[in-house]
Amino acid sequence: MDSGFSLLIRYLFQPLSLTERQALEEWRNYSTENQLLFSEVSKLRLLNEYTRRNTVAAETAVALSRTQAKIRHRTIRHRFLRASRYAAVIALIVSLSIFGWIRLTPGKYTVITVTENEAIKKIHLTDGSMVWLSASSELRIPESFSPSHRQIALKGKAYFDIEKNPGSPFLVTSPYMNVKVTGTSFNLFVNDESRQVETILVSGKVVLQDNHGKDVFEMSPGEKVVYTVKNNNYTVSTVDVNTLTSWYLDQITFENATLREIVNKLSLIYDVNINLESKRLADRRYRYVINKEETLKEVLDILSYLAPIQYRIEGNEVFITE
Repeated sequence: MDSGFSLLIRYLFQPLSLTERQALEEWRNYSTENQLLFSEVSKLRLLNEYTRRNTVAAETAVALSRTQAKIRHRTIRHRFLRASRYAAVIALIVSLSIFGWIRLTPGKYTVITVTENEAIKKIHLTDGSMVWLSASSELRIPESFSPSHRQIALKGKAYFDIEKNPGSPFLVTSPYMNVKVTGTSFNLFVNDESRQVETILVSGKVVLQDNHGKDVFEMSPGEKVVYTVKNNNYTVSTVDVNTLTSWYLDQITFENATLREIVNKLSLIYDVNINLESKRLADRRYRYVINKEETLKEVLDILSYLAPIQYRIEGNEVFITE
């Protein structure tokens, strides 16, 4: 039992290997007490990674209090003298949580929500997979994945980089269709308003399923498939995946955009008035990527390497010339 308890503590701080996860599952199923303790620690693991400071302080305190009580009880019964130190570490980790907002739902799932005005959230799943969740989106994650399969649910838009595990397929579900994965990078947009699901495969392999779990279409890298619920139609096209998935890197990509289109967008991003004083250059087209953390001057410096322009900044005005 001490080995299982040590694995539980490791699980709080880092992903476990498949062998370790199987051992932890055996320990978890050993008793009802183990299952309850595992459930509380799983919630704390997620809170540690994603909760925003002060937004769920009361909820965090309740979760921490329950877990500490369980660990103290277990310490008395089994004489695990190190348990109190683990509880102190858990308290420190939870108190330092600074990431996105999490709402713990009844049962065995956690729902992570990104509101319309929030930044992209990078989510570390317990199997080592990564998810970037866009604004106005929601991800439903189980407290733990079983050794035989991994399943989450998405509303809205997300980019996935799934840890390869042929023995445990990964399934992203939605009300309209599912995406079955083994080890893959892909973009998924579940649009409730238009009742469409857009899948863009960057690498690996995915199989699209209907909402009854029946395989419908196997995608190849570079493909975009749009499923429309209204007419039960799948539309397939070949796309530039780097351009269409750059959003998760917090970038804005211009593909074959005119210089006029680029500077107009820059005006909105940096809240400045940009005067493009060359009509000859205005219609020239460029491929250009902006990292949102870059300053206006840094962006204009890079643009001046791409296009034959010069610029000057005067307060809230920018003047671009040949």
